Amino acid sequence: MNKWFSVIRLLLLCSACLQAPLTTAASNDLPTLGDSTSGFISLQQEKALGSAWLRSLRRQVKTFHDPLTESYLTSLVFRLAPNSELVERDLKLVIVDSPTMNAFAVPGGVMGINSGLFIHSGSEQQFASVIAHEIAHLSQRHYARSLERQQKTTPLALAGLLASVIIAATTGSDAGIAALAGTQALAIQSQLSYSRQNEQEADRIGIQTLYDSDMDPKAMPAMFERMLREARLYGNRPPEYLSTHPVTESRISDSRNRAEQYPVKAYKEDLEFHLIRSRILLHFSESNDSAVRYFKSAVDEGNTLNKVATRYGLAIALNKSNKPDQALSIIDSLLTEYPDRIIFIVTKAEVIAKLGNLDDSIALLRKHLSRNPGNYAITWELSKQVAKRGQINDLLEAESLLLKLTRSHPNEPKIWYTLAEVNGEAGNIVQLHKSRAEFFYLIGEIDDALLQLQQALKKSYGNTQITATIQQRIDDLYRAKKGINF
Repeated sequence: MNKWFSVIRLLLLCSACLQAPLTTAASNDLPTLGDSTSGFISLQQEKALGSAWLRSLRRQVKTFHDPLTESYLTSLVFRLAPNSELVERDLKLVIVDSPTMNAFAVPGGVMGINSGLFIHSGSEQQFASVIAHEIAHLSQRHYARSLERQQKTTPLALAGLLASVIIAATTGSDAGIAALAGTQALAIQSQLSYSRQNEQEADRIGIQTLYDSDMDPKAMPAMFERMLREARLYGNRPPEYLSTHPVTESRISDSRNRAEQYPVKAYKEDLEFHLIRSRILLHFSESNDSAVRYFKSAVDEGNTLNKVATRYGLAIALNKSNKPDQALSIIDSLLTEYPDRIIFIVTKAEVIAKLGNLDDSIALLRKHLSRNPGNYAITWELSKQVAKRGQINDLLEAESLLLKLTRSHPNEPKIWYTLAEVNGEAGNIVQLHKSRAEFFYLIGEIDDALLQLQQALKKSYGNTQITATIQQRIDDLYRAKKGINF
């Protein structure tokens, strides 16, 4: 009940933030795509709305934090984005911790996937086709164009466009569809033909993006077929007229016909996708022991990529099952074949730390961080390992490493949360409150963030430079709270 109360609250808050643009728009023309000042809702407005939406999402659902997975997803998105029609490429990525298959794009360059999308994709090409489709939605500013078309509709109905994405990302269930239907059915029905046109346009542009990125255009219809099979298999296909991404036989046929127009060629699968997929499979396994059994049975099956990925999956499952000695043997053999692959290096550091060789783990990570300066996964793991030693110099090093990550990944709540813990252990109380404030802000708890900053302000009394910085941040958060209060 609390979950759906939050959704209804979000509907009301969305309506409040959208009401001003609705009453001031004067033009009936479609917005000029890519123009940050013209149109019904500007790129700046979309960006502010998207950031607020992301904070709201983090408050309501569990997100998935794994630097290795996030790094892979980022690299794939920024392989596709330059070959898309996307003008504003300042994208914010979020991974929802859910085994269901879903992906979404929100105004302001917010893109998200459920971690389960890795499991439900048969190949990297199919996984990339979903990402390319969502990038196309952003590039065509389908949200702004929907607002333009519905400028005579009530703000509450317009807010449903965003709220429906939260419902889908959170549950993907019939209950979520029913909750949406109860408040938004008439508005959604009135825009059906237009939303289907959006989907067709995103398919067409996404297919072109795949081809221009040297990826398989035929992966999109193949992924649609996979989605349709799974929906029929599990009998949980939502009503098409309320689905955010309806998959129909006609849509599959249309995308297949488009993909067939491109030249036939061989496309290379990235091993990293399959390695990350093994991490996700372990994450959602019933138990660590069942994961060990699964990967053992799969080791000798499939092609070379799958064999490497299942060997890796077996290694991380063994480590989770408190058998690090067996895991180390597999990881060392993989490193013999792929000596510079960061996912294996980070995993080896985890394994030898579990074996009790913390100094060796730290030495390994420091060695490879010097070769890969700023690498997210190595820096994150090194900060965790040095913090475990607990000495003041180690805690100060962990602080330094995490602060570097906050500069390269300022919108990741887990980094700020962990930094606050290290700040506390190191006795850095002012920074503790500042780190907590950023964590609370990123999960949409602005009042709690302001309380933390007020505490930091009191603790830093007398240090003019620090108090000025804190006061500036307090002012920023008050403006954020006043601008979009959710």
